[in-house]
Amino acid sequence: MAELHEALKALSPTGWSDVPLDDLDAYMTALLSSGELICNSIPPPAEGTAFHEAKPHFEQPNGATSHKDVHPSTARSYPPGKEHEDLQKNWGKAMKFSAKENPLNIAVYKMAGHDRHGAWFARRSVHEGLGFTKFKNAMKREFAESMAVEGGPGSGSIRGIGVDTRLESREVEGVGALEVYQLSAQFPGPTTPREFIPLLITSDNAMTNLSAAKLSNGSSHVPRSHMILSRPITHPDAPERPGYIRGKYESVELIREIPLAQSKSGDSVGDPELNPVEWIMITRSDPGGGIPRFMVDRGTPSTMLGDVHKWLDWATVLNENEELGTQAPDKGPADTEETKSAEADGNKGLEATADPTIRKRASTEPVPQQEGVVSHLTQALEAGIDAYAPTMVSSYMHGRMDSQDIDSDSSSVSSSSGSFMSANERHSVAAAEDLPVDKDSPAASSQVSLASVDTKSSKNLTQHDKEVIKLAKQRDKLDRKLAKKRQEEEARLKKTMESENGEQEKAKERHEREVKKSEERHRREMEKLEAKKEKEARKAEEKRHKRDERGIVSRVTRERDEFRSQAELLKREVELLHQQVGELQKENTGLASRLGQLGVTDGGNSAARRSSTSLSSRSRENSKTKK
Repeated sequence: MAELHEALKALSPTGWSDVPLDDLDAYMTALLSSGELICNSIPPPAEGTAFHEAKPHFEQPNGATSHKDVHPSTARSYPPGKEHEDLQKNWGKAMKFSAKENPLNIAVYKMAGHDRHGAWFARRSVHEGLGFTKFKNAMKREFAESMAVEGGPGSGSIRGIGVDTRLESREVEGVGALEVYQLSAQFPGPTTPREFIPLLITSDNAMTNLSAAKLSNGSSHVPRSHMILSRPITHPDAPERPGYIRGKYESVELIREIPLAQSKSGDSVGDPELNPVEWIMITRSDPGGGIPRFMVDRGTPSTMLGDVHKWLDWATVLNENEELGTQAPDKGPADTEETKSAEADGNKGLEATADPTIRKRASTEPVPQQEGVVSHLTQALEAGIDAYAPTMVSSYMHGRMDSQDIDSDSSSVSSSSGSFMSANERHSVAAAEDLPVDKDSPAASSQVSLASVDTKSSKNLTQHDKEVIKLAKQRDKLDRKLAKKRQEEEARLKKTMESENGEQEKAKERHEREVKKSEERHRREMEKLEAKKEKEARKAEEKRHKRDERGIVSRVTRERDEFRSQAELLKREVELLHQQVGELQKENTGLASRLGQLGVTDGGNSAARRSSTSLSSRSRENSKTKK
């Protein structure tokens, strides 16, 4: 993992002074080598077929006209070198999406960054229906297409960001191109425009033998590829502009073909444009300002899926023969064959014009806001706000898209007539797309009159009149289509409002359920607390009762011991008294016998009796004293 995060540091911000202009070869080669490692670290989509066993899905190249015609190929490229393949476990498992959300089987991954600047997101997918050459040309044409449009922030954007100017451009033979652009973007809603200064390195030679396919004869084959590596840069010619917030993004984008069949020499067998194209992208962005990181990360995965569809919708119908910055020649009656040819190819794209207003419509209306290195900032933020913001805020932010949706459907029809319109006629068609059709208006009456002339006296009309009639019919067709589109939009808006009302009711019901659950949870918690309080009180009462009982037992035991000691004392005293009485009796008897022997008279007897009485009283006094 340390090796992967070290390679990701190659995308970190830098300064123009840090770019070694005298050694661009080594500088760009090192960055492209890190880009190859990063791209090879992305795990492939699950359940695929090895490239040497897979077969083309289509018989003709470039047959897709939208992302719905693009086939999610099961062909898988040859595994990269082991040192790169071992890094694939760092991305973990792919995110889960429904088949409706992910019809092209795009594998999306998320990996935490180790530099505290947010998580990295990656996707990897394989497509058939758009050949590698057209795929690559569309990517190379992107910034040139946007730079040809003048306007506010994000004007002419194809992937959600507009090119304001190119600050640097260097070519290194055998390696690629190094460019510095000043870009701008307008986020949804009432937010400040953003600007970005990326250092862009593009190369068709970024793949090495670490990405080569092993052929049956043991040789290696490096498939065709095109890599775009972008890192933020500070440039002295691009100071921060007032009214803009400086953001930054880091990304690597790679397309490479998966050669399905080769000869023993390694050459392709069959049309190489039928080979599937593998599309890999790794990105991390910071819109700057006070936008929380979780809002950007929240909507990034789903946005990465939707953006692939939108970009393919643009690339599949791109007119590669259209030249930017040139003006279409005027068409006259003598240009019949060229006119027919232009009408036949009209739906493929508008002819270039020097009028910046018309040029902007030609560049932006048929082209949806596309995914890329910066579109995750705008669209992921939009998705994050949808998930967290109130409905009124989200509706306000998305309200501007309705008119773009209406214009995009009508632009392809009007493209065939764009080459023959004067400036006033173009203005009329543009106004018809934005205003309701009035049947009593002069424009409508003129359309009717032109149509009647076309039916009654078509033989007497000049070629110019025929073209004007044709344009009038096309305008009428556009008006009908616009009216139908508006009805659909009104129905959609009504349905959306009803859906929002239903969502509000559901939200209210959910709120009531949550309140009820909270109240029930609170009641249960209070009951538990009361039961616990009663239990603690009972325990305290039992402890006090046991303590009192222990005190009573201790007191009774103490009193019993005291009584026992007193009884023992009295018993010993009684025994002493008995001994004394016995001794006195013995003395009395001895005295009496002695007196008898001496022959004492009655007087002597009286003296003996007094002596005995004295001894008895003395004995009693001694007994009282002992007590």
